[in-house]
Amino acid sequence: MHIVQLSDIHVGSGLFKPDLLVAAVEETNALAPDLVAVAGDLTTEGYRHEFEEVRGYLDRLECPNVVVVMGNHDARNVGYRHFEDFFGARERAKTIRVPEGEAKLVALDTTKPDLDEGEVGREHYGWIDAEFRGWDRGPRILVIHHHILAVPGTGRDRNSLRDAGDVMALLRELGVDLVLAGHRHVPYVWSIVGVRVIHSGTVSSLRLRGTMPPSYNLIEVGADEVRVTMRTPGRREAEEPLATFAREAVSTSHFYPAFERFVRFERLPFMDSSRTQGQAPAGGGRSIGR
Repeated sequence: MHIVQLSDIHVGSGLFKPDLLVAAVEETNALAPDLVAVAGDLTTEGYRHEFEEVRGYLDRLECPNVVVVMGNHDARNVGYRHFEDFFGARERAKTIRVPEGEAKLVALDTTKPDLDEGEVGREHYGWIDAEFRGWDRGPRILVIHHHILAVPGTGRDRNSLRDAGDVMALLRELGVDLVLAGHRHVPYVWSIVGVRVIHSGTVSSLRLRGTMPPSYNLIEVGADEVRVTMRTPGRREAEEPLATFAREAVSTSHFYPAFERFVRFERLPFMDSSRTQGQAPAGGGRSIGR
């Protein structure tokens, strides 16, 4: 499975560089990935004309599976209304046909109107549980905007998920393989007991931190190995390896007490009780999207 991860486009900013975004779209089309994940901050101020402009660029993507989530900049000025007009539901779950079977994808809006920090929210935990628990037909992928774990090289950490602890416990419990996020404009990868959190940089702006250039990620999920490569739009020679790890987590770790001692939510009525017997309770979430 091949994934291209873009984020932090920032149309509307004086630091937005259209040539970078055009190059990234053309290079993505040449790669013919199975999935393009756009991890938020499409705009700068959440204005309708900004969404219209970025939609024009993203419409050039030829991949049949393009998933877009909101970022904190998109939630400014009631921008979530415009996001829905141009990109549809802010939260969705879907399966994607890939060479090794099917991938399960959950895309989630972690923004709050006019706030830079984010939150998954307890109302979503049961939905996430219902989508991922027991999935064994391929990779389990979550796409969000905000960072769950602090990213080095970004200065003082702020604006992470307010409920990061509960969310990480939930993702570990469910065996989620990949979490694709943006927000901090610095590409980085964390691997925490099998949960691989992959951050992408800003693909098309000069809102940069430190020495990192504008970039996007190519993620190659093989039978035995996952490779993450940082690419600079328009500069193929600048390609850099970001991370390599085993497809299946190798760990001798065991964790106590049980998950439900920390994170508990009501069971969804449609979940098969025999399938989940002895597992952590789940539920209370809403399934939104298409």
